[in-house]
Amino acid sequence: MFQAIDPKDFEINLPNAMNLDRKHFIVQNRETSIGLIGLGGAPSGSIRPGESLPNLWEESIPIVAEQLLTELKINVEKVMQGRPDYIILVTHTPPYGIADRSKPITLREMIVLEDILEELKGEPKPEPGGKVKKPTTSIRHLGSKIISNFVKYYKPDIHIFGHVHKEGGKTEAQEATKFFNVSHLSPLPYRLTGRKYLCLKITKQSITPTFNHVIPEREIPFDEFIEKYL
Repeated sequence: MFQAIDPKDFEINLPNAMNLDRKHFIVQNRETSIGLIGLGGAPSGSIRPGESLPNLWEESIPIVAEQLLTELKINVEKVMQGRPDYIILVTHTPPYGIADRSKPITLREMIVLEDILEELKGEPKPEPGGKVKKPTTSIRHLGSKIISNFVKYYKPDIHIFGHVHKEGGKTEAQEATKFFNVSHLSPLPYRLTGRKYLCLKITKQSITPTFNHVIPEREIPFDEFIEKYL
C-alpha cells in the first residue's frame, strides 16, 4: 500500500504487513519463494512547484543518487542470496519513462484550455485534410532515473509503484520486468469512476496479474480497506 504523504517514519501495526522502505524481505508460500525490496519517497523534481512532501530526494546530487542506488543494490543482493523464485520491487515513485507521464498545467492554463475545448465542441475548426486541431500541453516524465538504472541492471520480475496518478492502472513490460502503476487505488481522482487494485496470483511456474478488482465503496478509510479487502 502507498500512503499519500509517504513519510520516512511510517509505522505499520498490523501482524501481516511491514514497511519495505529501504529494506528487504523474503516470503515463503508453500512451494514458492518471493523476494521483496522497497524504496519510499520521490525525486524532488516530480512534485508541483511549492508543494512540500516529507520524503523527497535530489537526484541531481551525485552523493544522494549513489547512496540510494547503493541501498537498493545491497538489499537486492541480500535477497538474491536466498535464491527466491521471483523478486518484486516496490517503490513509491515509478522508474523514469515507465507509466510516469504527466502534463503540468497551471490554474490559468486550465481555464484557457477549458475555454478552447468548449469552442472546439461547438465549432470545430478542421485543418487542411479535414482533421480538427486539438490543444496540446507538454508532457514530462516524473519517474526516477536512479530506480530506472537499478531496474535495467537487476531486472526484477515485478515492479510495483504509484506517485503519478494520471497513469494509475497502467501496466508495461520491458525485457524481463513487468511494471504496474497502482495509484489507481487512491481516492483521488478515482472516487467517481471506482478504485482498482492489483492482484498477483503467484505460483512457482508463473505470475498472473489482474487489475480489474473494483472497490465498491467510493471512499473508505485505510484501516477499513485493510480489514475488508486484504
